[in-house]
Amino acid sequence: MSAQETHFAGGIYPRAYHRESDPQTLITFMEGVGFGQLVCAQNQELHATGIPFLVRGTAEGICLEGHLHRSNPQVKALPVEGLFIVQGPHAYIRPAWYETKKRDGKAVPTWNYLIVQARGRVEVLDDKDWVLAHLHALSAANEAAWDDPWHPDMTPPGYMEMLLGGIVGIRMTVSVMDGLWKLSANQPRENRLGVIRGLRESGGLGALGVAEVMESRERGASDDAMAPI
Repeated sequence: MSAQETHFAGGIYPRAYHRESDPQTLITFMEGVGFGQLVCAQNQELHATGIPFLVRGTAEGICLEGHLHRSNPQVKALPVEGLFIVQGPHAYIRPAWYETKKRDGKAVPTWNYLIVQARGRVEVLDDKDWVLAHLHALSAANEAAWDDPWHPDMTPPGYMEMLLGGIVGIRMTVSVMDGLWKLSANQPRENRLGVIRGLRESGGLGALGVAEVMESRERGASDDAMAPI
């Protein structure tokens, strides 16, 4: 999938060592999560809706495609510039996990996480054929891991037609993507390894997800701290 140029525009507060700016990494992350918050404003009123989505490559660049219920007030705010927030795993980080704390006590709690913010023009696609094709693609993407995948054609005659009357498609044409991979990159390696051990021991989907990403990055990491907290 091709990606338009990605740049930071101050939407996330990213120190350089926490930034993730590789377009394909951001796209792969968003595809893997598949769910995010669409945020936009109308007449100084904010609207936010959590929606599943697909990442598409088009002639205009990267697009995020989803759907909303027709009665959702957010539909009336479109078309407009919007913000799409895709949150990955996140976890609390204990100072006790830092090896250096045992020597000097200089440590405070923090939080590790992965997140992408995408910005761009959001439009309504009020077209039943488009929405039906989107639902086919969305269900195929999410049912792919099963041996008996569900698809819309498995519903009784007329059922999907009835549902289609209540929803509209949406598309964001992405102009900016911001990635923030806050994974203790400012800590020396002994502390990062301590964090990974602590996360593994604490368990939970968020902690284990963060630990997995941190472990993958440690394979090529140096022993030096990258910057102060």
